[in-house]
Amino acid sequence: MRVWVRGMPGADEAEVVTGTITELRDGGAVVYLREPTPRRILAIPRDAGWGLDALWFSFIAVDAFQLENGERLGEWHIRLGPRR
Repeated sequence: MRVWVRGMPGADEAEVVTGTITELRDGGAVVYLREPTPRRILAIPRDAGWGLDALWFSFIAVDAFQLENGERLGEWHIRLGPRR
């Protein structure tokens, strides 16, 4: 399981969602989100040196896009969550 945060971690407006990386693509990851309506997004790391390989260590910032039409959803932050 992964924890995906819309907004800045710890901020009042942050929203936590769980999801799973299903595929690596275009320097980022396709993520299946378990929201009220499940969907897939593309998460592209924003900062050099803090790519997907840094997930074991900390939150990383990503640009999130709708997979179907490429619409930018905003800057999100992701990190590894507990295994279930």
